[in-house]
Amino acid sequence: MFTASTRSHDSELLLFHQHDPVSGVDSLQFGRGLAAGTYRRDWTWLALVDDRPVARGVWWGPVGSVHPIELHCLIVDASLPHPEVWASALIRTAHRAFAEAGAILAPDFVIEVPVATRHADEVQNALAWRREAAVAAGLTVLGETELEGGVQQLRHSARAVPAPRGTRVHAGV
Repeated sequence: MFTASTRSHDSELLLFHQHDPVSGVDSLQFGRGLAAGTYRRDWTWLALVDDRPVARGVWWGPVGSVHPIELHCLIVDASLPHPEVWASALIRTAHRAFAEAGAILAPDFVIEVPVATRHADEVQNALAWRREAAVAAGLTVLGETELEGGVQQLRHSARAVPAPRGTRVHAGV
């Protein structure tokens, strides 16, 4: 079952984490985001098996936003086969719910990784299933940008947008 989180899911949300080189949002960041209003329970989606979370997506929006604009964290239980299947279903379900609630554009999926570890096998594997999930969910435009501090940002989008200077764009990844 795929569902938006509720207050009753808080403990599972905070405890559900994976050793993953690109997981994105930890418990402290999530709690601070909830307090600030940039992360919201109705923007945080779970895949549940026997009432146990097996996948989590955390979408972000600016304070006061009606709809999220970016997916900041996508993790799947490492014991599950084919994480890309679980992840793409979670993204599609959440994006459908956001559209039904009035969102005009599908949120982008944003991943940030340190440039120093970008080509390590563990990072490449984590990026590969996320890329497959993004494409299967309709986020087929990939932009890559080098940020300050030695971080590379990968942005999967459903639409081509003017790329900032220094961004490489790959359509139909």
